[in-house]
Amino acid sequence: MRPADLARLAALGALWGASYLFMRLAVPHVGAEWVVEGRTLAGGLVLAAFIVLTRRSFALRRHWRGYLVIGLVGVAAPFWLIGTSVRTIDASTAAILNTTSPIFSAIVASIWIRDRLTVEKLSGIALSIAGIAILLGWTPRPMSAGELFACLLTLLACACYGWVSVFTKVHLKEAPSSALSAVSCLVAAGALAPFTPWSVLTAPVPVHAWASVAALGVFSTGAAFILYYRLIADLGPVKALMVTLLIPVFGIFWGVLLLGEPVTPGRLAGCAIVLAGCALALGLVRLPFRRPAA
Repeated sequence: MRPADLARLAALGALWGASYLFMRLAVPHVGAEWVVEGRTLAGGLVLAAFIVLTRRSFALRRHWRGYLVIGLVGVAAPFWLIGTSVRTIDASTAAILNTTSPIFSAIVASIWIRDRLTVEKLSGIALSIAGIAILLGWTPRPMSAGELFACLLTLLACACYGWVSVFTKVHLKEAPSSALSAVSCLVAAGALAPFTPWSVLTAPVPVHAWASVAALGVFSTGAAFILYYRLIADLGPVKALMVTLLIPVFGIFWGVLLLGEPVTPGRLAGCAIVLAGCALALGLVRLPFRRPAA
């Protein structure tokens, strides 16, 4: 892997890891609905401009129904669930829990398209469950019912991501990835517009909250997806998935550096075990006693 590819991979992990920081800064002041509305609208417009400038196709006539499903189930719902959860849990915990999306994808794929659960995938699922248990149970003080419910919302968002990944594989294999992201973001923005408290625009909101919403949309959504497509083109989809393992690392880094979140033994152990499970489920590593398939 070239140094430029490593730099892009690290930059993407930093951008997506920072999304939890931005949500944590903005949600208490403007609410989860406004954060999702601002993020999807700004991100969708950045991606749409990228498509127009690079003269790519939106393929709306052929794939508009699939775009609607992705926009509602894969963008609006999980973004709102995560935004709501970070009212209660910190950015580090949310970032670690969101790493479980490939685990849900493996489970959904095994049920929907009969994708075989290999030893690696089953081991990854088991490790991730153990990591979540350690993350939630090994804390300086017991988690409250509200915190556990917030963690459940985050895991439900990951279940949405897992379902959508299989839906995309089944129904949108030929859809342009950039158009899929752009249109689904704009669909999510349109769907959440009636539920967004627009009165917040006239309320005394701190500047850093609006700056966080803007950064979340422009950088952690629009620019991040453009960078991700470049990585897929240069490295292929499997190697590009390595960014999944960097997101919680940067999520913890930003949370500790800028929000003063604690680094506890349970958090580090839970993160390491969840990442190991995710790497197994994604096929990025193999068990040492398993012989590669011919």
